[in-house]
Amino acid sequence: MNPTTENYLCTIYSIFENNLDEGIKSINIAQRLNISRASVSSSVKKLAKEGYIIADKYSKIFLTELGKKEARKLTHKRRVIEVFLVDVLGCNIDKVHEEAHKLEHAFSDESIEKLDELLNNPRLSPMGKSIPHDKVGVKVMNITLDKLQKGQTGRIIKVPGKGSLHKRILDMGVVKGTLVKVEKVAPLGDPIEIKVKGYSLSLRKDESKNIEVALE
Repeated sequence: MNPTTENYLCTIYSIFENNLDEGIKSINIAQRLNISRASVSSSVKKLAKEGYIIADKYSKIFLTELGKKEARKLTHKRRVIEVFLVDVLGCNIDKVHEEAHKLEHAFSDESIEKLDELLNNPRLSPMGKSIPHDKVGVKVMNITLDKLQKGQTGRIIKVPGKGSLHKRILDMGVVKGTLVKVEKVAPLGDPIEIKVKGYSLSLRKDESKNIEVALE
């Protein structure tokens, strides 16, 4: 499979990964890849010929079973690499998607399997997207940081707010894409002690209640 085909399958999957039976149109792909509809139409015809997609009479595009299988496999590879870049190499989360896209073609299936094991089979990408395993994706449950129990781990999805309090939280390393583990919870739930990037931090409830995390 060439890189262009891989990129199209990953893109189609990412557009409607929560409902793979919901069709999309060429314009959706063109907008996501920032290319012309003519270029997409040409590639879509090739994908259909190779058995990865089908199009109905309304020009809606659907992944075939083969297409779903390959798209999940490719998406799994890309998102595992993203986790490695952020959690192990400490790369900037804003750049890992593009970097993973470049690297994925250099990793064999065996290498990805070993990398997956090294990372303890992560369920979520740094952006909070499910990392598909086997035949289905993993449902993501987002909650606020103050709802995590002792011993639970989550990946930060959103840190809303502004002003000095917001800046203080970000400066402590509590930023989007970071893994956090709750180490201790006060009797009344305030404060909570978390571990971030190897450091232990204490957050008050009014600081943690607006931070959105996805359970790992």
